[in-house]
Amino acid sequence: MTALNMTFSNFLQRAWLPQLAIAVAALVVYAASVSNGFVFFDDDKAILYNKALQSPSLGKFFRGENLGMYAPFTWIAYWVGQGISGKEAWGYHLLGLLLHALNAVMVFTFLKRLTGRDWAAFFAALLFAVHPIQVEAVSWAAALSTVLFSTFYLGSLLAYLTWRRSSKMLWLGLSLVAFLAACLSKSAAVTLPLVLLAVDYYWEMTTRPTASNRITGNLLNKIPFLATALLFGLYTFSTREQEGHNIEASSALFSMADRFLIVCQTMLFYPFKLLIPLGFSISYPFVKMDGAWNWEYYAAPIALLALGVLVWKKGRNKPDILLGLALYLLPLSVMLPFRTVGSFELRSDRYVYLSCIGLFFIAGLFLEKLKPEIRNGIMFVAAAALAFLAFRQTTVWEDGVKLFENCTEKTPESSLCQCNLGYNQLISNDYQGAVKHYSESLKYDPSTVEAYNGRGQAYFQLRKYPEALADFTAAIQAGIVTPKLFLNKGKCLVILNRATEAVPDLNRSIELEPKSPEAFYFRGIAHEKGGNIPNAVADYGQAINLNPNYVEALVNRGLLRTKSEQFTEALSDYTAALSYASSQVQPMILNNRAFAHLKSGQLVKALEDADKALTINPNYPFAYNTRAAIYQQMGQTAKAQADLAKAQQLQENKYLWSRNLFF
Repeated sequence: MTALNMTFSNFLQRAWLPQLAIAVAALVVYAASVSNGFVFFDDDKAILYNKALQSPSLGKFFRGENLGMYAPFTWIAYWVGQGISGKEAWGYHLLGLLLHALNAVMVFTFLKRLTGRDWAAFFAALLFAVHPIQVEAVSWAAALSTVLFSTFYLGSLLAYLTWRRSSKMLWLGLSLVAFLAACLSKSAAVTLPLVLLAVDYYWEMTTRPTASNRITGNLLNKIPFLATALLFGLYTFSTREQEGHNIEASSALFSMADRFLIVCQTMLFYPFKLLIPLGFSISYPFVKMDGAWNWEYYAAPIALLALGVLVWKKGRNKPDILLGLALYLLPLSVMLPFRTVGSFELRSDRYVYLSCIGLFFIAGLFLEKLKPEIRNGIMFVAAAALAFLAFRQTTVWEDGVKLFENCTEKTPESSLCQCNLGYNQLISNDYQGAVKHYSESLKYDPSTVEAYNGRGQAYFQLRKYPEALADFTAAIQAGIVTPKLFLNKGKCLVILNRATEAVPDLNRSIELEPKSPEAFYFRGIAHEKGGNIPNAVADYGQAINLNPNYVEALVNRGLLRTKSEQFTEALSDYTAALSYASSQVQPMILNNRAFAHLKSGQLVKALEDADKALTINPNYPFAYNTRAAIYQQMGQTAKAQADLAKAQQLQENKYLWSRNLFF
């Protein structure tokens, strides 16, 4: 055992061997996450529907925001992921995995160079590499921003540490450049100047313990860092407001006393998750029961005060302990729920991606005092157990349904999880499941207005139009303004034969999105049902102009032109529709064109179209009726009567297509 411990001690002194072991551990543990797909929770908005990625250019990346964030380096990373795997997710996951392994190596290098404590540095870096709390950041494509900014963040710390050792201004400049890159990846990087001050304090305590100007002597070189942090911090608040997040209104949901309690509880929440690595979820909501918090919220300030007193008495002259606390608290500081910067209150595993380094390092410091065989045994057992849990946790991120099923299982009271499970079920065509979980979301938090919109879409697909209409109306009344929402409400009103009421909503949809052929199409139906035929024809025409292969619009305009005896124009519409229509729809269009030929006196062409329709679908009753009328005009009474009899035998309610209106 002694020889083994000596071997491990020698291993820590070997160049790059510890780094290689840490990187391999990270790669092996998270390798399975590469096969995961996209999760429809920011992956859709940040990646799949990101317009900058649909026609990428550096100019677009640096000129715009997405989800209320200015992060051009993250968009470039997404672009690289897209270049690796195209529309599949594995390229993004692979990039995130490689960056995580690199980050783990840099954690070890930074701690070792700063503190000289090889074993504690290795312990902290190994746990950083394999702990299941890191799964969210590594296995979520959209969270590539977290591992990316952390790469630049750690790179900046290493460059700064090199400057402290060499005094060469080049390294200070490189540190600033890396910090700027971190801020351009994610605004959470703004805490780095505070960590640099902590590094200075540690440096001065360990190299000049009697110095009195440990902080003030190094403030001057921090001015560019602090100015950059302030700029990006203020800009983030601005872009989040522009995205539609009312920070003041959202923050007012909790009182100052509430904020104090949830901040205190959150500061202890993460260490608890690190120590007992179970029950991980994408959301850990702040929920009051009957107007009161759970006991741990009220106990948290007392526990923090006790810990603060303990640190002051026992640790204020122990720079390694103070460094660990700083590495935990400072990166986490902007992630604490002092205010609501997003659209909901959220604690998240990825928020502690960097902060866990400090706590792992403190744990390493305490274990370092044990005998080598004991501490090494604890480290390897802990790493193996955590690696197993992390490997298992990566499967939770396989897709959105699994992710939010896990979330609702762990935290059923999370309206966010219920709502997003409903959304992922909606896009997976599980409409009953979507209705269930959207309803659960609204039960826990009626202000989750997105759930009204989503449940409305699920009801619409289930053809429960009154329920869908009620939900779309509730979403609009709650303040959601999207062209699709107004379109959906208008469609419900049209289907429920409330055409006149539908027009204002369809007008609003077109106002918000003037190039939506579907909105013009349904407004055409509304006008037609309301008897405004000229406007109906005009709207169908606009839908066709925007989408020339819009079969439904061509057919409906053809019907109106037939009724208006504009047979040439009607025949043109039907012919165009046939060139785009599926085989299922063609019999209906052929029958309509046959009827137009009949009304215009072209009996031979009318008979050809009716025969074609019945060749494709011998059980199409409308075509028999039309052909019977053609035969009657031709004087072939027996054939006409036979077709009429055949039409009567068929059950018309078996068919999807109405001759009179197509939607």
